[in-house]
Amino acid sequence: MESVRRVTNAVSRALQKAEMLVGCVCLALMLGLMLFNAIARYLFDFPVVWSDEMNNFFFIWLGFMACAYIMGQDGHMRVTGLVGLLPRRAQYVIRTVMNVIMIVMLLYYIPGFIRLMGRVTFSGLLRIPLKYVYAILPVSFGLMSFHVLNNIVNDTCEEIAASRGGREA
Repeated sequence: MESVRRVTNAVSRALQKAEMLVGCVCLALMLGLMLFNAIARYLFDFPVVWSDEMNNFFFIWLGFMACAYIMGQDGHMRVTGLVGLLPRRAQYVIRTVMNVIMIVMLLYYIPGFIRLMGRVTFSGLLRIPLKYVYAILPVSFGLMSFHVLNNIVNDTCEEIAASRGGREA
């Protein structure tokens, strides 16, 4: 089990680096495009009308990459007040059940997103095929599913180690 944990952690770290890179590129492009549009509009009286549409696309990608990255950090929102009062074993069971539910829900949406990509047309101003914009949906949900699976593996390894340590003590 520990070898599986090492492999999934290594893959998760590599994916998080890629997610961070894509997110940073989107943020940099958004900032550059907004600055370019502001300079063009106010200094040269020549607004770049397509920049808002592109910024929306970059923002969508940035948001979904951030979601995947946070899942890799196991930083998604949850209410832990009541669960934190339970014994360690019960916390592990509840956390695992919630993670399995999360994986099922994330994977359930992926086929629908893929069908959606086949139905969308073109963006309003730039005439970019929207399937490239919406491609982030199945990609990010797949990444989030992997990260949640990695969290389950890590939790299970920690629970096994804690159980062995508890019996030996």
